[in-house]
Amino acid sequence: MVPCAVKQAPNVRWLIAACAAALFALRAEPSWAAQYAGALPWDQTLGAIQDILVGPMAHAVITLNFAFSAILYVIGSERRAKRMLAAGLAACAALIAVHLLTYLSPY
Repeated sequence: MVPCAVKQAPNVRWLIAACAAALFALRAEPSWAAQYAGALPWDQTLGAIQDILVGPMAHAVITLNFAFSAILYVIGSERRAKRMLAAGLAACAALIAVHLLTYLSPY
């Protein structure tokens, strides 16, 4: 029985060495693409898109919507003017909701 115990020792050492190498190779580190630790690589891009869609671009689109609805009303197309006015008011409400939610939960 003693010779079997001696044969098992190299296998255990090999297993310990393999586990140590795996722990060293698979340790958790931040991604190189992240700007800072804890951030995902696409957070900056999504933040920029959000700033564009909620910022000046949204205000310009809503203002153009109201201007076109007024032009349509003057031309005589009241039904389309009402639809565009409703769309402009809905966009304003959505923009206000986004600003409110961003204020309440900034992260």
